[in-house]
Amino acid sequence: MKQILPHIKIAQDENGRIFLVVDDYELFDFIDDFLSEKCDISYEYQNSTERNGGEIMNMYFPISVSLKEVEENLMRFSADEIENIYRLNN
Repeated sequence: MKQILPHIKIAQDENGRIFLVVDDYELFDFIDDFLSEKCDISYEYQNSTERNGGEIMNMYFPISVSLKEVEENLMRFSADEIENIYRLNN
């Protein structure tokens, strides 16, 4: 698993499926909107894990979506932008 931005990690499972681990629901919602509306990348399914004060969200992409594609699009954000969104709830 690779930390690409604060509170956002990217990885590839044993079947080659790319997924993101996002440390907050508000940040997850922001990333979802950005990827689907600006990049035409939609996730296939999600799940979450409760944490103290919120939840950790996992976003799984279709097998046709590449790690490079997701990572390059997310890297359009600065660490400060991501941190500001995370701080809205934390």
